[in-house]
Amino acid sequence: MNILAKKLKLEKPIPWTFYPLLLLTLLGVVLCIYRLAVGLGKTTNMNDAYPWGIWISVDLFLIPVAGAAFTMSLIAYFFGRKRYEAIIRPAVVAGFLGYGVVGVLLFLDIGRWHQFYNIFNPQYINVHSFLEEVSLCITLYTFILMLEVAPVFLEKFNLKVPVQFIENSIFFIAGVGVVLSLLHQSSLGSMFLLMRYKLNPLWWSPALPLMFLLQSVVTGLATTAVAINLIWRMRGLPIDRDLFRRIGQAMSLVLALYAALKLGDTMGSGDMELLMRFDSFSIIAWLEIFVGTLIPMAILFSRLVGHSMGPFWAGIFVLIGTLINRLVVSWIGLTEPSPTPYFPSWIEIMITVGLGAGAFLIYGVIVYYFNPLPDPKAAHS
Repeated sequence: MNILAKKLKLEKPIPWTFYPLLLLTLLGVVLCIYRLAVGLGKTTNMNDAYPWGIWISVDLFLIPVAGAAFTMSLIAYFFGRKRYEAIIRPAVVAGFLGYGVVGVLLFLDIGRWHQFYNIFNPQYINVHSFLEEVSLCITLYTFILMLEVAPVFLEKFNLKVPVQFIENSIFFIAGVGVVLSLLHQSSLGSMFLLMRYKLNPLWWSPALPLMFLLQSVVTGLATTAVAINLIWRMRGLPIDRDLFRRIGQAMSLVLALYAALKLGDTMGSGDMELLMRFDSFSIIAWLEIFVGTLIPMAILFSRLVGHSMGPFWAGIFVLIGTLINRLVVSWIGLTEPSPTPYFPSWIEIMITVGLGAGAFLIYGVIVYYFNPLPDPKAAHS
């Protein structure tokens, strides 16, 4: 490994953990090319009853995970919390990689992938389509994230002029990004308003746009808590417990608001009876409530919020809860009776694993060889 690092003129030896991630990434790339060459029918188990597969579920999960970028930008730049500026970069890098994977999976999910550009063609744009709005916002926001993450790489090569330009324009750049994020995070929920008689009543609600938006904020905070904890430990930096406590408290407030909205909606719609049936769907609903809401709230409203591992584990549980929610909304909870079940093919699974491995590999490379954090002293100023 050290020999390879010298050949590549790297400052540090390549960690052994990078190699399995690289192999999985290469396998995923090969399978992506194969899928584009032979089509969806030969590579996926999607059918007329389940036109959406595991890739859409992963996308719906990664979009709020990548919400770490707009959440931290909103708090630091527009809510005046300067302390959070010390951890914006890792959140933006995580957001950029998350949206990168989302973009690839969406591209793979298009039947006529070679005509993807039609979503930008004014001749074909449907101004009444939530999916069109989501597609445009995600694409534009990805370019915004490219600008926000650029200084991490430009500083490595001492390119001060473009870095200074981005820093001087950051309020405008971040502001556009926040607006685009708020639009498509809520519009994702709006898409499912059309599925009132297809989506299980325990998850369908007229408040879905607001629920999706709040969930993206709390999931973004959870992603930040997990990522920052791992980065500080990987780089051997002292952990700012007070900053972690602040992240945990912000997470607890938004999570409590989301839980109150969810409970009020369930009670107001008369779905409490469905929740008490203890059939397969109610069990999943209770699992989501306990893992994604009650357990993290118990951690965050206790003294553990002042410990660095408190917000970290609360973040892990929030991420699991969000994953359960998005799997149900986009796949498991679509209760339309069908003689043709759906379970992802091995190619769908390995492409998903490969792209995830690629995102972790790139994030690891950035953390290891670049500087996603400012001067450690700045984090405590």
